[in-house]
Amino acid sequence: MSTILFDTEVDNELEMLIKKSTKTLRIGLFGLGVVGSGVWRMLETKRDEFYDRFGIDVEITGICVRDPLKERDADLPQDIITADANELLCDDSIDVIIELIGGRYEALDVIEQALRSRKHVITANKLILAHELPRLRKLADRNGVNLFYSASVCGSVPVLKALDDLRIGDKIISLQGIVNGSTNFILTSMTNYGLTYEQALAEARIKGFLEADPTLDVSGQDAAQKLSVLIYHAFGKHITPNNIITKGIECITADDVARDSKNGNVIKFIASASLDESGELIANVQPKALPRSHVFATTSDEFNALEIITRYAGPQILHGKGAGSFPTASAVTSDMVELLREQY
Repeated sequence: MSTILFDTEVDNELEMLIKKSTKTLRIGLFGLGVVGSGVWRMLETKRDEFYDRFGIDVEITGICVRDPLKERDADLPQDIITADANELLCDDSIDVIIELIGGRYEALDVIEQALRSRKHVITANKLILAHELPRLRKLADRNGVNLFYSASVCGSVPVLKALDDLRIGDKIISLQGIVNGSTNFILTSMTNYGLTYEQALAEARIKGFLEADPTLDVSGQDAAQKLSVLIYHAFGKHITPNNIITKGIECITADDVARDSKNGNVIKFIASASLDESGELIANVQPKALPRSHVFATTSDEFNALEIITRYAGPQILHGKGAGSFPTASAVTSDMVELLREQY
């Protein structure tokens, strides 16, 4: 005697079959701050699109935070939140670790354990990369997994891919740019609105472009870390930040800005690297007075810009948002897309 299935029963059985045949990419997310929350929202928004394009269900199955009881803006299930890093790192069902906790040694331990456990890693941690990039890339290769980090430099601007492509097809002679959106916002506020350094600093903090302690940004350390990563991709050399000549913007006053403006110039915080005639690398981070006709003079607020000069193609300019939750989250999502393309 045959069984007749109603439409709802057919739909349920079909849904069960689809679920059994669907490949799921399981993600462990470390950090749920401003950027981590943005990544959660973006990946949830893009989930159906990823499935339609790649046939993969991309799912964040665990989130590690320091305080699981803290109230958060992100609307997410509480049962996937943990304070135990090993709960995610030792879970063989997790395929990808996204590291967004910042800092150096704790985050480095997360990245290393993930790579050794043959999990792909996506990180935005320029501090670690500036000191450990060659070693971590070798560790990833040795374990047959990917290490992605486009979010570590210039937010949503795909500068690392551009450098990789130009280095293969051409020869990069020099690069320079505005790679810290927070300090660019401060200098823009001083230039366009006549704010003092202290007033511009406070405004940047209100906008969410600065941490409570702005030292990393205004001293140039952040830009030097990013320049280290850029140099590795542009020239194949690993230079740690302490070997990059760095001068911050802390001593720039409203009078300095007004004087340069009167002379037709704009003060911008520039990271640069180039090869001299002998092939020696010269790298520095410092404020520079640029003519108003310069391409960087109109790069305002939290935007970043990078000029890459090559032997054959000449100058190439990239421009886009470099600070804030969603530009960085966008770069992390782009890395996820690249992982799906390469692996699935």
